[in-house]
Amino acid sequence: MRKNLPVTDKEKTFDKNTKLISVTDTHGTILECNDAFVKISGFQKEELIGQPHNIVRHPDMPSEAFKVMWEHLKTGQPWMGLVKNRCKNGDFYWVDAYVTPITQDNKVIGYESVRSCPDKKAIVRAEQFYQRIRSGKSPKKTSPIELENLFLVLALIASSTAYVIGYPELSESLLLAGVIIFGGWVSYARKKTLRSLSDMLKSAFYHPLAMYTYTDDRGELGKIKVSLYSQAAHLSTIIARIENAAIDVSTKAKQGQSLTQNAKKEIARQQKETEAVAAAMHEMSTSIHDVSKHVNHAADQAEVANKLTQNGVTTSNTTRDAIEKLKHTVQQIGQSVQSVSEQTNKIAHVAQIIENIAEQTNLLALNAAIEAARAGDQGRGFAVVADEVRVLATRTQQSTQDIHTIISELTQRAQQAVNVSQTGVSDAEQGLTYVLESGEVLKGISQAVEQIAAMSSQIATSVEQQTHVVEEVNQQIVNISNLATSTLKGSNELSDCIDNVHKVSDDLHELVVRFKR
Repeated sequence: MRKNLPVTDKEKTFDKNTKLISVTDTHGTILECNDAFVKISGFQKEELIGQPHNIVRHPDMPSEAFKVMWEHLKTGQPWMGLVKNRCKNGDFYWVDAYVTPITQDNKVIGYESVRSCPDKKAIVRAEQFYQRIRSGKSPKKTSPIELENLFLVLALIASSTAYVIGYPELSESLLLAGVIIFGGWVSYARKKTLRSLSDMLKSAFYHPLAMYTYTDDRGELGKIKVSLYSQAAHLSTIIARIENAAIDVSTKAKQGQSLTQNAKKEIARQQKETEAVAAAMHEMSTSIHDVSKHVNHAADQAEVANKLTQNGVTTSNTTRDAIEKLKHTVQQIGQSVQSVSEQTNKIAHVAQIIENIAEQTNLLALNAAIEAARAGDQGRGFAVVADEVRVLATRTQQSTQDIHTIISELTQRAQQAVNVSQTGVSDAEQGLTYVLESGEVLKGISQAVEQIAAMSSQIATSVEQQTHVVEEVNQQIVNISNLATSTLKGSNELSDCIDNVHKVSDDLHELVVRFKR
């Protein structure tokens, strides 16, 4: 036998209304136990479940008591007895145990023990009884001659003795007295027993009229029988009510189980859909963040383009002003070249006059030379002068020819310069037109870019707002998902609770079946 040590002499008690309940399999292994049992035993519930029930057995308990218990339980009968148990720390507590077999399909599958706090007098008797057993002494047996029979035996002995010694009258008197005393004692003992039984049934229904309908006995015995019938009817009523309640609970539990299973499926499906939506919203939120980033980038680029366009407009205006200045300068150059050309023409005209004069001078010098030759020696000095004049006229004529050549080239170059200046003016005017057109285009581009920037800013703002909305929706979906998870958990707990209710209803039904046996 298992011997749990150490032990102390400190007793622990519990309330008389408290019940210590435990369920074991057919080998005595603990399957279930209530909190009251856990509390007084000092063990944790996890330390009790799966352990043999003799984990709380006290060394003072004789093995014979449990031998009797197992003999009854294995035959399908209940057992009742006072048991001293050991706490985890070695303290002890007494219980009044009532153990019943648990059956399923007429087969014992385990045992249920319900223990209450015993009466002090019962504990004293149990301690004395168990002490005798531990000491190897047999329990006190009932005397073969009970007290009420002792008077009759003594009367017979006294009567026989008186008859033998020659006192027949005394013998008859003693015998009669013994019979009277025996009858009185029996009557007293019977009434005392009946009153004791009647006191035990004070809470039962009794009425004199009922005695005439339920039994042929009268007096205390009739009263006791009616009370017993009443208690049996009361117990039968309670059992019937419990059975009906158990059946109703079982039916409702099955319905609740079915509804809970359907709800669990729907909640699980809703949770999956919510998770899918949450994933989609998360992807959408990510995409919107990307779009917002790209839009902001586009807005920044549009702002840069707008600045560049503004710079282009400024540059275009500067170029326009420069081209206009260039046009005016080229026009002025053209005018200057034209003036030079005109002055060159004048110079050419003067050179022509000089050339004509030189020709005439040359002719005059030639004529003078001829005349000087005619004059002979008187005209020789004049001939020298005439010759020098002719040479000078020839040189002048030659120079005028060179001047004509230079003026001709200068006139051509001036004309080319005029043509180039005119072409430059035309090109400048064309370039100015292009620059003006480019300026207008750049202004249009600037306006378009400003609109793009404004629209990008609006889009960015809208996307930002949409991002907040999506984040809020996503958070709400996450909350819904969490709520669905919590609801699913609650449904599982409710399902477990309903399963427990169903099990309790089955246990109630099993209890009713056991009480009906």
